[in-house]
Amino acid sequence: MKRRGVILFGLSLLAGLSSTLVRNKRPSKTTSGDLAVFYAGTWTYRDEAHHRDHQLEINPNMMIRIDGRPMPATVESISASKLVLLDKYGFHLEVQANEQRPVALFDEADNRNYVILSPHQLDKPTD
Repeated sequence: MKRRGVILFGLSLLAGLSSTLVRNKRPSKTTSGDLAVFYAGTWTYRDEAHHRDHQLEINPNMMIRIDGRPMPATVESISASKLVLLDKYGFHLEVQANEQRPVALFDEADNRNYVILSPHQLDKPTD
């Protein structure tokens, strides 16, 4: 009986290891090109301190514009939940996303977080 238990344990261990190895060899379903398209678009965020809305434009080539002005930056990292850019002054700009769209922006230069507005929030006036 002990022998059977040892054999079953060994087989289950081998099955678990082989499934892990096979799973790691599969290519990732999401490529950086897909992620670039996910973040691409024109996004609006509200600066509550100055009572002003700003536009953040990201194109699929990761060229950034804020309020129509180009902002030279390089992509430091990109994932399904965060895009991290480094501007020419050495500050980070982080765009955070949920499963559907970018939802928040952190500007290291100002040390401020901004909420990226959804289309239905754009109709509401600033207070």
